Amino acid sequence: MEENLQQFAQTYAQGLWIASGIFAALALFRLVLVIKTKSQRAWIFKAKADFFVIGLKVFFGLGLIAFLADIPVWFLSVAQFRSVAPALPLSVLIFVLAWLSVQEIILCFTVSYTLIHQFIKRILFFLVSIFCGSSFILAAFIVPGTFLYPPQDSTIELQMPVKGTWLAANAGHQKWVNYHNNFPPQAFAIDMVKLNEAGRFFENEGIDSSDFFSFGDSVFAPASGYVYQLADGFPTQQIYKGVDSINPAGNFIQIHFGLNQYLFLAHLQAGSLQVAKGDSVQAGQFLALAGNSGNTSFPHVHIHIQDKPVLNDSLAKGLPFVFKGIERKRYLGWEKPAYPFLLRNDKFRN
Repeated sequence: MEENLQQFAQTYAQGLWIASGIFAALALFRLVLVIKTKSQRAWIFKAKADFFVIGLKVFFGLGLIAFLADIPVWFLSVAQFRSVAPALPLSVLIFVLAWLSVQEIILCFTVSYTLIHQFIKRILFFLVSIFCGSSFILAAFIVPGTFLYPPQDSTIELQMPVKGTWLAANAGHQKWVNYHNNFPPQAFAIDMVKLNEAGRFFENEGIDSSDFFSFGDSVFAPASGYVYQLADGFPTQQIYKGVDSINPAGNFIQIHFGLNQYLFLAHLQAGSLQVAKGDSVQAGQFLALAGNSGNTSFPHVHIHIQDKPVLNDSLAKGLPFVFKGIERKRYLGWEKPAYPFLLRNDKFRN
């Protein structure tokens, strides 16, 4: 049983390598088998396959195309383990899955004569095609939804409340990339963890709050307003053992900065708050240090905006926002998008 984040990372790495090996072996076995039986295969239309086989081939091919679209979204945006798992085995698994799916898409244009004439093989192919094709196509429905976010003219622009390079551990409009969307007041909330130059958010074994680069980092006001409410004095929680359902935000600062706009910065370090209730604050002003207080697994900065002042008021609505002027890295290189909304696993910096 894993006891710390370093062990989790090792477990994920081992699992990714094992999965990569299994799928690579499957792809190679399939390729060798096809080469050996080349004389017994033909292009699907030359083989005079019936509509049953052609229909299944088309459906299976569509499922594989959907699977190709699934791969980057599932593993790079939806996967919660991405922030912990090493990049190399994850990249290898993505490559192997893409290779296998492209290979099978090409093979959809061919058919073996046994598939045309053998009843049992036709039934087996029917079952595989329906199960895999349907699963891949249904899974692909999340792809366009993942990138949906309210129109830019209806979002609130904030300054980034931290400095350096950070990772969005939870962010976005959909529940599968941001669990906060299960709670209407916290819709669009972002959990942020600081990264070092190697792209990691903790060092050593990740068993103490001080192992995390977020812990003790400076937090600044994302907007000008006044401190509507705050809380201080809640202790630093143990890693993966800290659950405070009564005071989920832990030490927090709430800023009223616009009409029906209440911004929360949560999980701050006890005793580090530099403002008091009623104080005016300016965007960019130092407020506190990031901590690990409240209902949290490890040190991070939580931010959300809601339209009512009481935290998690059941009648409150979370409001969409972006950090203006940031650079974002979603898949490969860094970019400076015109509309810089964040999804889970996005890296961003100011």
